[in-house]
Amino acid sequence: MQGYEPAEFAAEYLIRNDEFVAECGQLSSHLPGAVELVGPPDFIARWGARFQSHR
Repeated sequence: MQGYEPAEFAAEYLIRNDEFVAECGQLSSHLPGAVELVGPPDFIARWGARFQSHR
């Protein structure tokens, strides 16, 4: 993991965190058909992350 960029390292940390994964699943279930997952301000503040489509 020493060769990771900071954003890659942070993403690896988050996807291994069960609480984060559960909250993402809960958030995405409230947005059927959504292309982007952008959390509300409390989600962003809690996890320090926003997700957007990079297509």
